[in-house]
Amino acid sequence: MASSLVSTFAFAQTILIQYVETTLFVFGTIGSILNILLFSQQKFRSNSCSIYFLASSIATLILLFPGVIPQIYALTNTPNPIFNQGFCRARGYLTQMSAMLCRWLLTIACIDRCLLTSTNPRLRHLATVPIARKIVLLLFMMWLLIPIHILIFTDVRRIGYISCMMSTNASAIYHTVYTILVGGILPPLIMVICTKVLWKSLQAKRQRQELTQIRQKKREVRDAQILAMLVLQVFIFILFTLPYMMFNLYLAFTRSVMNKSADRLAIEAFLQLFTEITVFVHPSVTFYSNTLVSQTFRNELFILIWKILTCGHDQRFHHRRRIYPSASVIAGTCR
Repeated sequence: MASSLVSTFAFAQTILIQYVETTLFVFGTIGSILNILLFSQQKFRSNSCSIYFLASSIATLILLFPGVIPQIYALTNTPNPIFNQGFCRARGYLTQMSAMLCRWLLTIACIDRCLLTSTNPRLRHLATVPIARKIVLLLFMMWLLIPIHILIFTDVRRIGYISCMMSTNASAIYHTVYTILVGGILPPLIMVICTKVLWKSLQAKRQRQELTQIRQKKREVRDAQILAMLVLQVFIFILFTLPYMMFNLYLAFTRSVMNKSADRLAIEAFLQLFTEITVFVHPSVTFYSNTLVSQTFRNELFILIWKILTCGHDQRFHHRRRIYPSASVIAGTCR
């Protein structure tokens, strides 16, 4: 019975890697590249929040390659001596650094949106492109240093396989608490607060402005897209990050249990892989979630694709450019 359960979960892990994780990698890579192409345009680079999303798209690519490629390679190449202590440390560090970057760049982008709607000119000044570039550089430097403990305390549980762990109980507990607090609690908490503040700011701003009916309607549509993108990003992040955080907490508290059965170990191995895969969902679908909820984003994407296909020489592109409204990917928040 035990061997049957173990083989069942082993097969389920293979299915997750071969189909689910591979699909996330393909769609995430394509989406990130498209995000980078859009945010790299001069029009988007003039908006502070676009700087954060451009950096986040780059961090997503860094996350996907060391996070997914080794898993796919290991399907047909295990045991392999390449999966050793050095591999565990390098992979753990790169994935942790890039995953935290994605989360905190999104968090700072939410703060940036709130600052842009503030009535205080000093606060609005913090939401400028030069400030955004400095903050992005600071975040990259911070997350290059903060997870440095992974390079010191990570060890391989079984040489030849992707099975990594913290080498001591103290480092395991520290890593779990740090990951849950800094990666699972603070970012969504700040995002939710920013959503509430942004909503109130937009309502107050709408009441102060005296616009024509047409311009007011356009602004209401744009504001609705801002909030929809923000809420959807927060929802996806919390939904697919929570399982990983909870399982890490479970592993930390059951680390001292030495008499785990084969069935329990098989279930834990499956859940560990499953929750690791859920971490890749949020960065992989950001492009598609923006496309889903934002009409202006879809318009700009169509324009970009049309321009690439026609190399900017087709007159029909310029006709299309006049038809579709100009807007940044983050819509009115960046203006």
